[in-house]
Amino acid sequence: MPNRVIVDTWLRSLVDQPGIFVTGTDTGVGKTFVGTYLIRELKKLGLNITPRKPVESGWPVDETQTDAWQLLQAAQLPESALAQVCPYRFKAALAPDRAARLEEKELTLEQLVTATLSHTPQQWLYVEGAGGVYSPIAQDGLNADLAQRLKLPVVLITEDKLGCINHVLMAVEVLQRRGLTVLGVILNCIHPQPNEMDNVTDLQQRLDLPILSFA
Repeated sequence: MPNRVIVDTWLRSLVDQPGIFVTGTDTGVGKTFVGTYLIRELKKLGLNITPRKPVESGWPVDETQTDAWQLLQAAQLPESALAQVCPYRFKAALAPDRAARLEEKELTLEQLVTATLSHTPQQWLYVEGAGGVYSPIAQDGLNADLAQRLKLPVVLITEDKLGCINHVLMAVEVLQRRGLTVLGVILNCIHPQPNEMDNVTDLQQRLDLPILSFA
């Protein structure tokens, strides 16, 4: 689990934001695992959170096994709200644009933006992308494009492993060059790593951003 004192301070800094766009340096880095934790903790701070996973591919027969379901549960929403949390679902476990084409369906950034923004201004918007910063999320755009269209600050998730410094630095540079505010980087420890490795300290020396560890 993360250092509670550090994370609690950082979480409180998010309250004044309209919401966040959560993306990763790659697929499989634990965006939903971290995101459900963030949603639960932000709810404790009194936020009325609207979760959105506007598109999810690899959608199984059992919808309780989806990322969208986990976000819905963390936000304590009724099961009937799943269609609003994730309106675009595709069977193939591929990038959403390709998964949509396999089903002969159209998937555009405009569709995702419209579906994501179907909430009231009083609600705090949590949006989770699909894959990494530059992964295709629609036929005409990447995750970074969707974040720009939504005008939300970004939280970047990466797996805490050898090589993640390179991935994080490139992703942060891409996001900042696009004019997006990066609120923090979260390193998620999925597999045991060498004790000598300290990616948090090494990134703190290279980025003027909050760097948090979920170990």
